Amino acid sequence: MNYLKEIQILKTELALPLQKAKSLLEQTAGDIPAAIALYHQGNITTIMAETECEHWEAESVYERFNYNVEKAVKHIFSTSLTVSVEDKRDTSEIGMGYLISALDADLNVVSKRSIFIPIEDFDEYLSSDFKAVFPLYQPQWNKIEPHFNCTTSNLFDPTVCRKIIAQLRQGTFTDENVKTFIQKVIIYIENRLPTSAYIEVYGNI
Repeated sequence: MNYLKEIQILKTELALPLQKAKSLLEQTAGDIPAAIALYHQGNITTIMAETECEHWEAESVYERFNYNVEKAVKHIFSTSLTVSVEDKRDTSEIGMGYLISALDADLNVVSKRSIFIPIEDFDEYLSSDFKAVFPLYQPQWNKIEPHFNCTTSNLFDPTVCRKIIAQLRQGTFTDENVKTFIQKVIIYIENRLPTSAYIEVYGNI
């Protein structure tokens, strides 16, 4: 079927090129509401792929920016994602805690998005493994720092990060929320090691 009438309706509804409208209708057997839903779901999938965010966040921001993919992606990159044991989904407000980012050799941020970990979760489940690698050379100060600093920047090169990750993996936690939290932090760091010179843990305490 050519779906000429439906194509015109869809083009008007979503301001789509003819071929895109035709493709959506062919996939949904001419069902216009289903085609619109498929279009939006495709855009949400695109946002998730570009930003590495979760479905709930992609959908929420996409709707907030009136279904504009470009604006949604830009906004998500401008915020940090809160990663916590309680799975807090408020990415707009940051309290006390630690911002984790990937940096290049010139100490510029290279990852498009940072994660924020609330102080209570960092102190309870992560701090001992990050603190254990000190004394550690800190290139931003060009000296060896004796202790982890909870009020400013701490840098960890890939070799040190892998040691920290190995220690985190040895944690014997029974709470599934804690296990998920630890795994999210590990995945974030591991995914950035191949393209980063340092992982920064910045405390705002």
